[in-house]
Amino acid sequence: MNFSRRDIIKGSLVAAGVVGVGALTTVGTATEVQAEPKTEKYDVVVLGAGMAGLCAAVEAREQGANVALLEKMGYANGTSVYAAGWIAGVGSKEYQQKYTDSQQAMFDDMMHLSRGKSDQGAMRTYVEEAGKGVDWLHGMGIRFKVWENMPAPELNRCMIAQGDGISGGAMIVKKLLERAKKIGVVIQYNTKAYELITNNKIEVIGVRCITEEGSKDYMTTGGVVIATGGFAANPEMVCKYIGPWATRLILRGSPYITGENILMAQQVMAFMECMDEYYAGPMTPYGKANPSPLMHAGYGIQINTQGKRFLREHLGQVAKAVALAQLTPDNRSFILLTPDADNNANILTRTLTRFERLNFKVPKGDTIEEVAKQVGLPVDNVLATVKEYNDAAKAGTADKLDPPYLWNPAHPIEKGPFYMIPAAGGIAATFGGPKIDGKAQVVNFEKKPIPGLYAAGNAAGGLWFYEEIAGNQFGACLVYGRVSGREAAARAKKA
Repeated sequence: MNFSRRDIIKGSLVAAGVVGVGALTTVGTATEVQAEPKTEKYDVVVLGAGMAGLCAAVEAREQGANVALLEKMGYANGTSVYAAGWIAGVGSKEYQQKYTDSQQAMFDDMMHLSRGKSDQGAMRTYVEEAGKGVDWLHGMGIRFKVWENMPAPELNRCMIAQGDGISGGAMIVKKLLERAKKIGVVIQYNTKAYELITNNKIEVIGVRCITEEGSKDYMTTGGVVIATGGFAANPEMVCKYIGPWATRLILRGSPYITGENILMAQQVMAFMECMDEYYAGPMTPYGKANPSPLMHAGYGIQINTQGKRFLREHLGQVAKAVALAQLTPDNRSFILLTPDADNNANILTRTLTRFERLNFKVPKGDTIEEVAKQVGLPVDNVLATVKEYNDAAKAGTADKLDPPYLWNPAHPIEKGPFYMIPAAGGIAATFGGPKIDGKAQVVNFEKKPIPGLYAAGNAAGGLWFYEEIAGNQFGACLVYGRVSGREAAARAKKA
């Protein structure tokens, strides 16, 4: 494909004030002379050095493309490095040796969880590519362990990257960065993309960035892959698309995932889908400790800052996180429990050990009064709440409480030491963004592909709605990172 500077200027959808050498831009009463941006040319340009972007860049380079990977921060600091590294999929070589499952069964479960709203073509691509992707990562030295015999729909489908002291997600990013450097991917940090460049057919032919040297254009013959994550760290977008209440959610991932995928894709009239969908889970109000194992172990009660129960403790992770933000004025609560049962003691010990590694100190007391005072709760209210719960637990009527306590059996809270684990609702990722098809191509309002524009990971929309299998999100980074890189590289060869 041939393109000229005239095409670029004419086709750019956000060209105001950037019209060439010596252009005059009036700001208030001042007139600024803007120099023409410097230009670099590549077959494929990838935005974002997270899991999806690295997979796209490495795959495109392995297909023979000349690739630039642009990251707005000074190092890879997206949500991927905070992730546990779970990838949902079937069909990898190791998986096939041990387990019986089918791509069709997984496809059916994923569509069921999304209430039939996910793009079927995109889902088909996922189930066909996920196992192959795990083998691809394994070839880079990443070890996986299957989380076996989970309840449906997880079953044996969740493969967990082994971090060896760091998170599984951080290990995958580390290995992908090593691979990218080894094979010659050009990685440029402190390079923030802010404008797509198009020709007069609205085909994406490059991206304009702000760099330490000033404005720079990265031109491409194959395409631009947006892999910048979602918008969970952008309160304005969270409020607009999810709701004002969601701005109270604690951020569980990177503070730099701020919606560039939305802003740039809107420039070329991309169709946005699932904008109100998100993934949430409990988080401590400060620090990065995750209390989920204790919240879902079937022990203890959840109380608010008034010292009273306020939600059904058996709720799932997303529902519980939403309830914490919606049912409390400050998105603050505490899990009150004691290690009075073997299973609970084991879970508590493991969680406390993990919290210690994160320098998070859990409030503890020999009596309920002592621990309630430590965290500043009204002692009388806490004691009354615990008594009401204990009486119902012993009588077998905990399910009649308001709200009902539906863990069965209900374990009385009587023997110390007593722990108060802080818990707030947290947002981990957003699901909405520019809709993609099974080839990772971003589509426009008419659902037709926008030539030269791809999206992957949480920067893409159309895959997840309402709920998904554990490991689907990271799996989508893998699958659609590779697919987008492959497709963009093939397009470059045809240019």
